[in-house]
Amino acid sequence: MNRTLFYVAPMVPALVIVGFFVWFANWIPQTRWEPPEKLRIEAGMVPEQLAALGKIIVRQRGCLTCHTMEPGAGVKGAGRGPNLARIAMRRAQGVSGGPGNLAEYLVQALYEPGAYLVEGYANIMPASTGAPAKLSYEEVVAAINYLQSLGGTPSVKVGDIPKPASEAPAGAAGTRAGAPGEAATTDPVAMLTEHGCLACHSFKPKEVLVGPPFDATLLRQAAAERKVSPEAFVMEAIVKPRAVERADFPQGVMPQNYGQQLTAGQLQTMVKHLLAPEGK
Repeated sequence: MNRTLFYVAPMVPALVIVGFFVWFANWIPQTRWEPPEKLRIEAGMVPEQLAALGKIIVRQRGCLTCHTMEPGAGVKGAGRGPNLARIAMRRAQGVSGGPGNLAEYLVQALYEPGAYLVEGYANIMPASTGAPAKLSYEEVVAAINYLQSLGGTPSVKVGDIPKPASEAPAGAAGTRAGAPGEAATTDPVAMLTEHGCLACHSFKPKEVLVGPPFDATLLRQAAAERKVSPEAFVMEAIVKPRAVERADFPQGVMPQNYGQQLTAGQLQTMVKHLLAPEGK
């Protein structure tokens, strides 16, 4: 008995301390983070319901990274894309350019943004069904209803507008790159264009669009600061962008799924291209 106490006694304080921390950890209010659920859009929804979902989609998919909603700021506003404030009212008042019908105008703007450009803006917006927004057909309908509600009345139901030419709900561009049985492009410029990278990043060293410019020198400096190789840094910036986000640029804008969209060979080609002098 005494021998047992000899071994057990020293363990009692440790068990008490461990028990205290277990109790304390469970006493603290627990929180759990979960990613936002995919919005459920049903064919029978009325325009007002779709507009409410469209408001969420426009904010979640990064549209406001380039577009602003500033009442009184006019068409241009302060963004890289046209101001969306009261867009329905402005179109109704006779703003020229593009289809006259608001719904048709918005369909064209989302499917073929380069077909009509508001004066003063560059042709930098990728199709909304491709990267980075990758809207499904139903999400496009919801977004259109929301934009109609900005100074007007939503009126579009699922089925009222045409589907994209490819009829691919999430944008065929990103899917083709890694689709089984299909040859994935290894042209770095084609990949950067296809995935919408050049809408936010410039190859001009001092030109800031949305994200940092593609400057090989700065990329190597950033890698040195993190004590990793330039190749490892750029690879992480592509497949895990939140891990290397800079505080002086918009947060959470870059898509998080390029690691699933690009093959290993494509990633290596892109990394090599971005680290070459002047992106050559």
